[in-house]
Amino acid sequence: MDWDDLRLFLEIARAGTLTAAASRLSLSQPTAGRRLRALEAVIGASLFQRTPAGFRLTDEGETMLGHVEQMEEESIGLERKLLGGARGLEGVLRLSSSDWFANTVLAGALADFGIANPLITIELLAEARLVDLARREADLVFRFVPFSGADIVQRRFVHIRYGAYAADSYVARCGDPETSPDGRGHHLITLDAGLDRAADVGWLRSRWPEARLSFRSNNRDAQGAACARGAGIAVLPRILGDALPLRLLRGDPPPARDVWIGYHQDLRRLRRLRTLVDHLVSVTPREI
Repeated sequence: MDWDDLRLFLEIARAGTLTAAASRLSLSQPTAGRRLRALEAVIGASLFQRTPAGFRLTDEGETMLGHVEQMEEESIGLERKLLGGARGLEGVLRLSSSDWFANTVLAGALADFGIANPLITIELLAEARLVDLARREADLVFRFVPFSGADIVQRRFVHIRYGAYAADSYVARCGDPETSPDGRGHHLITLDAGLDRAADVGWLRSRWPEARLSFRSNNRDAQGAACARGAGIAVLPRILGDALPLRLLRGDPPPARDVWIGYHQDLRRLRRLRTLVDHLVSVTPREI
């Protein structure tokens, strides 16, 4: 059995559709379909039941899944071990970060690093999803919560200050939020429902409990743009909000947050990764 075909089997089992699995592996759907049929022919059994809701594992597929997942884990572990022994300042480094942090904090520092190290290729994934370091979905990850697991090397990277903001046009239309005891008649811009437990969402609602939600997004740049257009009051990172045409509201500020940086312990001797971490730590203020 070909390992690439087994990887395709894994992706179909995880995604539930041939189209999504093909996209993750940069394959065309017809190619993915042919490879799946070839794998089933080698095994002599159907691995999936094709249903209107997607691909469901057959009994043979269920039996095969655990073994292939173990093969994948061993393969990735070997790759990490071999990569961790690399010593040169060349190759690829894949980073993962939230979108606004990637744009505002990391992009410039990474560009300077690339100029100084032209044989290193940086891939920056700007997304909210928490990627898996053990599966090498990224080599270096920036998170707003500490990492769990004894196999992760981590450190506190930067302290992020937040502020509450409103546009002058909003104040002219709805009144000054600073003088409102409960937020009646005011509008809030917050993170989306999936991030309702974030500290700044709770802070906004407790500061102006009678205000209504007018705009929600998991994208800080979108929140800032909506706030600048006068859609409501928003909590934004100071490094982002201070650069926009917005009024910083006085009073007790929203809670600050720490950004953590982490990578798998198998990569701790990877010279290009250590060099990048040292560069980012040296050029990034401890608080922004």
